[in-house]
Amino acid sequence: MNKDYYKTLNINRNASQAEIKKAFRTLSKQHHPDKGGDANIFKEMSEAYDTLSDENKRREYDTRGQNPFNHFNQNRGPNMDDLVNQFFGRRQQQQRPTKKGRGLNIPLKVDLEDVYFGRKKKIKYKRQVNCTTCNATGGQHHVCRTCHGRGSVQHAVGNAFFRQLHQVECTACQGRGKIITRPCVACGGNERVNKDNTIEFNVPQDLMTGQVYTFRDLGDEIKGGQSGDLQIQVVITRHPNFKVRDKDLIYEPTISVIDLILGCKIDVPSFEGSVMAQVPEGSDVSQSFVLRGRGLKTSRGPGNIIIEPKIITPKNLTTSEKETLKIVKEKNKN
Repeated sequence: MNKDYYKTLNINRNASQAEIKKAFRTLSKQHHPDKGGDANIFKEMSEAYDTLSDENKRREYDTRGQNPFNHFNQNRGPNMDDLVNQFFGRRQQQQRPTKKGRGLNIPLKVDLEDVYFGRKKKIKYKRQVNCTTCNATGGQHHVCRTCHGRGSVQHAVGNAFFRQLHQVECTACQGRGKIITRPCVACGGNERVNKDNTIEFNVPQDLMTGQVYTFRDLGDEIKGGQSGDLQIQVVITRHPNFKVRDKDLIYEPTISVIDLILGCKIDVPSFEGSVMAQVPEGSDVSQSFVLRGRGLKTSRGPGNIIIEPKIITPKNLTTSEKETLKIVKEKNKN
């Protein structure tokens, strides 16, 4: 059964890219493993977002997922028997599922600068590939006499009146269907060998921490089946100057309340050189200041740097300074 990515993210099928991103961000706060959420649910959400946030992947998913006849042979059109079986609930003969190699999961930490500039990342990892020395047979072998090559045996459960048969893995051959008599010198009878692999990709400039990217068929190989997938879960490391809020960068400098009253200039760091920002005279304590276009670069346009000052009060004032402040205080009462 196909996964309903729209249902996973709790959005309509005509949702915009902004709505898709907002839905993923909202659900991430609830289900992210670092916040006590379920890792499997978060993985499903990330897979859904990975597909729907990419217009090409989304179009392909919509075409395949929403066409009720997409599993029929397109050259001859839908067969009437198939239609009758589908609409009247008759059981169809199911194809044996294709064997799939083990999937690999790799965590990747990136800096906020990597996201801003969309830098290229190179990841080296190990995967298991079919042994070419023995053609992934494991070496000289004979068919398992316990399961007759099936890799599983039937196990009966119940009594004389009611018995149920279960398929269980053959313990004699560990589900392989064969017994290795002389292991391959290259793979030691394991059928696969470890191989170094490298993948390169550009960090998306609208990346959100915890997002999972799937690379099809780059996991472990398996004889007579399809290679597993490689999944990379990306985490943005904490930045010393900025917090991230959607596509905006939040900068929180510390300034004195006196600077807020008299006005001052703040040297604001950015990824393309520092910028001088002016705090107007008499600014409010809760006021924030915006440097437009200096935030993250996304497909929805650049974000901003939002300056949210943390106000401190002066310490160790002299008697003269305190008297001056008292005069100012009395004056402002009037």
